Amino acid sequence: MAIPRRMPRPGDQAPGFTIGVLGAAKIVKEALLAPAAIVDGVEVDAIAARNVGRAEAYAAEHGIARVLPSYEHVLDDPGIDAVYLPAPSALHGYWMRRALDAGKHVLCEKPFTANAGESAEIAELAEDTGLVVMEAFHSRHHPMWTRLTEIVGSGALGEIHEASARFCVTHLDAGAIQWQRELGGGALLDLGCYPVHLLRFLFGEPRVTAARARDIDGVDASMKAELAFPGSVSGHVEASMWAEDARGAELRVTGSAGVLHVRMPYHPHFHGLITLTTEEEVLTEPGNPRTTYSFQLERFRDAVRDGAPVVTDAREATARMHVIDAIYRAAGMQPREPLNPENPSAT
Repeated sequence: MAIPRRMPRPGDQAPGFTIGVLGAAKIVKEALLAPAAIVDGVEVDAIAARNVGRAEAYAAEHGIARVLPSYEHVLDDPGIDAVYLPAPSALHGYWMRRALDAGKHVLCEKPFTANAGESAEIAELAEDTGLVVMEAFHSRHHPMWTRLTEIVGSGALGEIHEASARFCVTHLDAGAIQWQRELGGGALLDLGCYPVHLLRFLFGEPRVTAARARDIDGVDASMKAELAFPGSVSGHVEASMWAEDARGAELRVTGSAGVLHVRMPYHPHFHGLITLTTEEEVLTEPGNPRTTYSFQLERFRDAVRDGAPVVTDAREATARMHVIDAIYRAAGMQPREPLNPENPSAT
């Protein structure tokens, strides 16, 4: 196992660090390249993809300095400090293990892994190496989420009875990753992880009491789940990529004294809006227009460079994956399984 790099000591000059990208996915531009252009101390230095031509085209279009022949070349490159992993979730665990063994810090796209057992293995390995492993749950780093905890904890809603969160986005391409079970596809992992994360963030660890899915060839085209939170808060989660379902992203918290509604809680920089309605008044607050991904990259930089804490670490991801696995089982489906790309059937 590789020896992790020394974390900076007090008095050290804060250096920058370099990131290599494992995969030429669409999300790379929004989640990494755009924020790296405005966040100091971060350089996206190289990219690799299973198809070298695709990596070359992506690098040329987006100004990435180097194209390396394979993921392995990125991990073996001594000039790269960290990797960003946008691959399908069923492959996340494999490549995180390889990255940690190579001594690289990891920023891994959500959902963290295929299931909770694999997340726990990555968490243990991350702790053994001392390297930073951060799930790219960008919403968690936006100021709106801190503001939501303030409102929920303020007493303005009175006694809270119910909280519901939904994320519904139509995916029409039957060949997309979202529709491929073996790659970790499905509405719950792709979309439902957001409302599950948000309700846990606000109300603690839930117990899954019921769930139902629209099952299409083993893929959950939609998922609804009922959760019981501490303090007798009833939780509801809905996720769908089915064309017939209404699209939208929102949070609604209902209490004895008022209602909190949030538009675009997962991407609050896209016209996010908080509305607090009580008997006395209706208050609104727009979301900070700065992208969630820029806040996230700052937190990753600070963790790698300065040893700052990581709130979306592997242990946090494992706790959420336990809830997701429980939802699948309650809906009569099995949690997703990881893939090994060394097996030809995995790619």
